[in-house]
Amino acid sequence: MKRTVVCLVLMAGLAAAAELDLFVTDYGENPRADQRPLVARPVTYAAPQEVTIRTADGKTVAYKAPASVTVARVGATNPREARLFAAAGELEPFSFLLRPKETLQEVFIKASALKGTAGTIPEKNVVVTSVEHFLGEGRDILMELGRKWGMAAQSTEFFWCTIEVPDDAQPGLYHGEVTVTAQDKPIGSIAISLEVLPFKLEDPPFALGYNYSSPKDPEALKVHLADMRRHGMTCVAPLYEFHLPVHDADTKEFGEFIQAYKRAGFPATLYFATPMNLQLSELAGFGSETSRRWQQRFIKVMRLLHAEAQKHGVPVLMSIGDELTNKGIEGVKIAENLARFVWEELPEVAATSDMNGYLEVMAMAPWLNVATFNNGWDGIDHHNKGRTLMNKAFIEELQAKTGAIPWFVNAGTGRFPFGFFFWKMTKLGVRGKVEWYYNLRNERGSVVRTSGTNVYPTLDYERSREGIDDLKYLCKLERLVEAAKKAGRAEAECGKADALLAALAESIKDDWSAYSSGGAKFPADGFALLDPEKTAELGGFDALRRAVADQIVALQAATR
Repeated sequence: MKRTVVCLVLMAGLAAAAELDLFVTDYGENPRADQRPLVARPVTYAAPQEVTIRTADGKTVAYKAPASVTVARVGATNPREARLFAAAGELEPFSFLLRPKETLQEVFIKASALKGTAGTIPEKNVVVTSVEHFLGEGRDILMELGRKWGMAAQSTEFFWCTIEVPDDAQPGLYHGEVTVTAQDKPIGSIAISLEVLPFKLEDPPFALGYNYSSPKDPEALKVHLADMRRHGMTCVAPLYEFHLPVHDADTKEFGEFIQAYKRAGFPATLYFATPMNLQLSELAGFGSETSRRWQQRFIKVMRLLHAEAQKHGVPVLMSIGDELTNKGIEGVKIAENLARFVWEELPEVAATSDMNGYLEVMAMAPWLNVATFNNGWDGIDHHNKGRTLMNKAFIEELQAKTGAIPWFVNAGTGRFPFGFFFWKMTKLGVRGKVEWYYNLRNERGSVVRTSGTNVYPTLDYERSREGIDDLKYLCKLERLVEAAKKAGRAEAECGKADALLAALAESIKDDWSAYSSGGAKFPADGFALLDPEKTAELGGFDALRRAVADQIVALQAATR
């Protein structure tokens, strides 16, 4: 017995003195063992007038007006501090890495409450989760920590902490920590410093959501919809596993979904994508799309669905086709005939189609309420001749030649596609964005892993929420500017806000291909609008968000 006690004491002593890597990382990066601390980012200065360098051997080298200069700093700010800001009601995350230099037993991580002079954010609102393998990289999932675990020497694990700021949190600074223990002894900690801003955010005035499969379980449906709202989604796009009344008149499942959607508080149009399956497979055996038998059954199904939608007071947009560019030039003819047929026979139905090619969009859009498209491709027969769609030139052409409202579909998940890039595209008239896929049977493409009523979010899904938050900040500032101008107040601050928004818009390329295949980066290194030190310490996206937040605060103060 004495020998056992001595061993336990020695092991506890080792744990308390354990050496380890523990630091805040950039949550925009997919976890990897060679990640560096967030604050270790190099500082980039754009277009300096002159740069003078004293080399290690004492020589002096001067550069006149270089394009930029990047400095890798030594001894930057504390890598074990998460410095955050958020509005009341906002969810704000940070990520961190843990790597012990020696084997540890019974490891656990616990977050404290955040306390400040203005109040306390309770411990239950500071949630640490573990990054676990699911579908790889951005599709790995966040899971509860569960029980204590062992870690081998030099093993690396990744974690994500989300702080849910209460709706009634008062503005001010709040402090707390995340503590790592081994055998109940603290071996390291991450300090948390959170500034709660003096304003609240609202839903952006756009439709933002994911495709969704029916879980065939009312409780799971309720949980899934609440989760999507919590992640900033303003609409849902049901697609698979929903019943279509092809061989009956049963629209009960559709009606129950609309009611659940309404109760969950989604403010935007419901994007009902399931009808595209009529064209894909559900009407197999009824002939071609131009046959009388096929068309009669299509009309019957669509009228039943529309009648059900009318009962619930929720605007519904129905998608009638799916990427007919994939069928080559023949698919373009099918697309035009289908859209024209729906326009003529079902004028009461608000219609769209999921489209992925220039000629397909231009053939269908004159007959659709909404044109929903991704960046497009040439088609197997190259009939689109290299023309892409998610760019200023095409969006302006679409609106000049048709009456359809532009929406995006399958146009990218994550922070930038849902945030700053989408905001730039709204200036061109884009009003919605539907992405692939919330719960695709837990297969590749899913942005969550579901198990009954349990939902495990992926990194990309969390980043998408952050993008929507970026969009909320931008829309908040735009609304304040509009209100101040209407009231004839705060002219100077309105000018500063306009200048900031204009500079941001100018910095975003209005062609998605520049980012998806052209090597462009946002925000660009050395972006002149930002303080280089702040950019290095916060990260580019949060530095931009901070600039917008500061202008919101200034404009609010000027209009009191």
